[in-house]
Amino acid sequence: MSSRPALEPWGSSSSRLIGFYALFFVAWGALFTGVLYWQISQYLGSIAERTLMQRAHYYAKVDDDNLLGELAASEAYSTPNIDAYGLFDAQGQHLAGDLLKLRASLPDDGQVHYLQKGLSVAQASEEPRSSYALLVHRGDGRMLVLARDGGSVSAVGGIIQQALAWGLSLTLIPGLIGWRLLRRRPLKRVQGLQRSTESVVSGNLADRLPLSPRRDELDMLASAVNTMLDHIEQLMLEVKGVCDGIAHDLRTPLTRLRARLHQLDQMPLDAPQRATLEQALAESESIMVRFQGLLRVAELEDTRRRGAFQPYSPLELLQQAHEFYEPLALERKQTLTLDIQGPLPTLMGDVALLFEALVNLLDNAIKFTPVGGAIVLRARCQGRQMTLDILDTGPGIAPVERSQVIRRLYRGPSADAQPGHGLGLSLVAAIVRLHGYTLHIGSAEGGGAQVSIHCAT
Repeated sequence: MSSRPALEPWGSSSSRLIGFYALFFVAWGALFTGVLYWQISQYLGSIAERTLMQRAHYYAKVDDDNLLGELAASEAYSTPNIDAYGLFDAQGQHLAGDLLKLRASLPDDGQVHYLQKGLSVAQASEEPRSSYALLVHRGDGRMLVLARDGGSVSAVGGIIQQALAWGLSLTLIPGLIGWRLLRRRPLKRVQGLQRSTESVVSGNLADRLPLSPRRDELDMLASAVNTMLDHIEQLMLEVKGVCDGIAHDLRTPLTRLRARLHQLDQMPLDAPQRATLEQALAESESIMVRFQGLLRVAELEDTRRRGAFQPYSPLELLQQAHEFYEPLALERKQTLTLDIQGPLPTLMGDVALLFEALVNLLDNAIKFTPVGGAIVLRARCQGRQMTLDILDTGPGIAPVERSQVIRRLYRGPSADAQPGHGLGLSLVAAIVRLHGYTLHIGSAEGGGAQVSIHCAT
């Protein structure tokens, strides 16, 4: 059984939807703030332009001799640090007003212009601010510069940005808190559905997905899956019943046929007849072994056997399998090595079935490893998973055959020269599935086969 993938915090559809909504809200808020800031700046700029043009028209009606008096008188009614003026002679020398210097970037066209860096004033603020200004030539050659502070636009922009920040915080922070609280219940339901699905995949066809009293979308989907599982379970039981019935029904006549052949074997026969009889006996034995193997696999696929699982020591199991097959390996001049890497945890299972699985794997490894080859029975732990490996230096299993060799009665091209019925690996696969483990077939470092059993602790 494959391990469940961990759900990331933003991996669920609701989390992605909330994230998309948050990004959309931020983008929309930024666009709204930009448009609002642009409209306000245009409005304040037009007010500043009209005010400066009105002042310029008023001073244009004042004669040159009374200009200084009018400027001084109007300064008393001007807003401090907002309105300013400067009077310069024809050479640009300062004559009167708060503006101390002429700006070369101020066009000499009698129109209002926006200056990003502002103008030099007698009492400059800590940070230079922008301003609106115009330059007017007098009849006596002097130049009058009228200015109005443009920092109010930046101030309004700052207020709008603060309002946007508060709006985002008041929307996103409660949204994240609500997401955290509302996400827990659906996630628990999905995890429950996942556990039930894994139980069904492992062979417990009687399990069903849990339903809640709310009857929402997840319950509709779970109900549909449960209905499908009911039909699948019924079909599987019917197929299994037919196959088991056929196997049992054929076993009786095959047993009788074998008994009749044994009776004939006791009679005096000539050499050709006895050879034919011995071939018939061998074929009947082979058929009986196949039927017994198929019935054994069907028996192991019944998950009710898990009720008899008990704690066992993998180390003792591996030591017994090593001691059992080491003499056979020595007869073939092979080396069978037991490699235990670190302490092994105690697991739950059927020791007899697991020993049978190891025996089948070691038997295949010894059978296909040439004389003088090496076989390794290895166990190692990685986190919460223990892995049992059987490695050999034989011809290995081709990648295209690795998914086929666990099928019942399958024999690959390399197995034709070896005795067997094609049920060993299918029996191993059934035992592994019964325990909830996973079986992996690959290549060993030396080029042979590597069969691994991954046991979740």
